[in-house]
Amino acid sequence: MSPTAFRRFFVLSTGVAIGAVSSLALSAPTAHASAPEGVDVKNSRVFIVGDSLTVGSAPYLRRKLGPEVRSVTVDAQVGRFTGPGISKLKTKRAKKSQIWVVALGTNDSPSKSQTRKNVKEVMRHAGNRSVIWVNVVRPGGYGGVNRILSKADNARDNLSVLDWAAVIRSKSSLLTGDRVHLTSYGYKIRAKLTKRAVLALRTTS
Repeated sequence: MSPTAFRRFFVLSTGVAIGAVSSLALSAPTAHASAPEGVDVKNSRVFIVGDSLTVGSAPYLRRKLGPEVRSVTVDAQVGRFTGPGISKLKTKRAKKSQIWVVALGTNDSPSKSQTRKNVKEVMRHAGNRSVIWVNVVRPGGYGGVNRILSKADNARDNLSVLDWAAVIRSKSSLLTGDRVHLTSYGYKIRAKLTKRAVLALRTTS
């Protein structure tokens, strides 16, 4: 399958309903002529770094993703900013992992320039690793942050963005009253979509 055909197939196939979620919006890796072949996911270590949303998703991530890969490490902390989260990508466990999931930004200000810097730094540390970045759902102008992430996805072969914001637009009942954190079912869905994003890396980009 050509890179462009894969992108179309992946975007369409992930529109299938998952329980009460009417659609899953997850962008495929960018379709460049030099795009690498699919990742050996089954033999890959996955390192997931995040904030309180990842704390809530962690049990489901380990349960759902664990059997599909070599190992899963979840490093999450309530209130974590992106800067301290990026420092976790320098640890031994992160460096031994072939796939990174970055679920940060909810606690940051909605700065587009800082988001660009954060993406640049993460991808510099990532090297040739595959990186999945979960975008941000929070009131207060975070659409600009998500647009920066989308542009980065389009520009980099080894970066794909899980469009959590689109999922929430489709099913806002997954949120609790603060419009950021999730119901128990919401955390399960977030973990399930993260699993699907990782497994999608097996397909030729």
